[in-house]
Amino acid sequence: MKKFFKVLMIGIFLMPLCLSGQDILLPSSLPSEYIFSLGPNGSPTLITQNKVFTLKNKWTFTSLERDTIKLGSNLIKSLGPFNNENFILFNNSEETKLVLCGGGHVLSLKGNFLSRIDDSVIQRNQHKASTFFYKGRLYMYGGYGFWTFKNYITYLDKQTGQWEIVLPKSKYIPPGRWRAIAHSFNDKMYILGGRYNPSESSQKDVPLNDHFYFDLKTQEFISLGKINPKLPISSYVVSNTRINGKKAYFQNDRANLFDFQKDTLKSYYKKGLFNNINTKKPVFEFNDTLFFIKKTSQSEFLSKFPLNVLNKLTPELYQISYKKPIPFQLFLTIFFVLLACWMAYKLFVFKDFLKGLVLYDENRIYFEEKSALLSPEQISVIETLHLHGQLTSLELNKIITSKKFVKSHFTALRIQFLKEINRIYKNVTGTKLNLIYEVKDPNDKRYKVYKITQQISPKESFINFLFKI
Repeated sequence: MKKFFKVLMIGIFLMPLCLSGQDILLPSSLPSEYIFSLGPNGSPTLITQNKVFTLKNKWTFTSLERDTIKLGSNLIKSLGPFNNENFILFNNSEETKLVLCGGGHVLSLKGNFLSRIDDSVIQRNQHKASTFFYKGRLYMYGGYGFWTFKNYITYLDKQTGQWEIVLPKSKYIPPGRWRAIAHSFNDKMYILGGRYNPSESSQKDVPLNDHFYFDLKTQEFISLGKINPKLPISSYVVSNTRINGKKAYFQNDRANLFDFQKDTLKSYYKKGLFNNINTKKPVFEFNDTLFFIKKTSQSEFLSKFPLNVLNKLTPELYQISYKKPIPFQLFLTIFFVLLACWMAYKLFVFKDFLKGLVLYDENRIYFEEKSALLSPEQISVIETLHLHGQLTSLELNKIITSKKFVKSHFTALRIQFLKEINRIYKNVTGTKLNLIYEVKDPNDKRYKVYKITQQISPKESFINFLFKI
């Protein structure tokens, strides 16, 4: 029993330090306003106005020392809340830079010593701007301040310590914005979306659906068109995180990795993937592990997330750019116009095909625009001559009548029958020649055979001709 209570007490003691093995409770003495960072050696760091907390085996703290000449207590208070919403962080192997949101002051933390590296003033002119470093120089694009959204880029001049404006050399200038998704690499600064107040509407803080990049070499803005509306991005979150060279943004159930060079987004989704993540705090990556702040209704924790967990998920793949599909109505219009043109062409060819032909169907004989009604027996004779080329007198007798007559009577019936067919043929075609004529059978001179003087064919419908290959 004593052993059980001993194990229980050890478990209660260790629970604040290691919840589920990955969640570490933040220090109890930590104030509500603090800046979450990652030290040069990958140690999670919490910065307040008076202390610097560092996690190694456990949370320890040292007093925050300041450059009292350029960073007095009154200036510290005037900077506003000491948190990640008010300061944008950039870490390297030597220091952590804290850039005041809105522009102006830039601080540097080395160890527990905080100094100021600018000679500017608090500007409050580029809140929620896209902030980035390029070749060791600090830049800000866009932002909001003094009731307007900015469409320009500023940079911190190291020699003067002042912020200067970049003068673009392009005619295309995107509308001003804040809260955009941004990523800088390969001499380009990519901007996706953001929010603004459209001049043509009374709506405020409306999402933008464009994306572009600023070429830092040529100083030009290049439009990349509209954004794919299916991208799973719902709101602006703070992020300077890069995973395998891709800009990463995190939500409660999702991690989005933007590859602007390939115009693709990989989105990893799982319910509760980053459960209770505090999106007002940044996410850092070190040694294939993500560090972020988790916030519940009662406490805050530092959470560790191995990247191999993310790699085991199958990502959803999206194209960043919006490729406008052909509207269905336009597609139908184009289809029917092409169909009408094709049918008109085939009709012209069909009429040309019929020109000069003698045709028949089950009821009539046709030539050009004229036609005449024929009896079933007359149609049968024409069809037989078309298929076989000739007809014997015996075969013709069977077609004309099924009765038995003497030879002379059959001869009279054949003469009258052929005379009537030839008369109809001449009326329709306007020719003086007979359609059917009589000759002696070359195999037996005692019998007669019948042939046609004109090629005659079955009448083909336009529908059949239309789809004839």
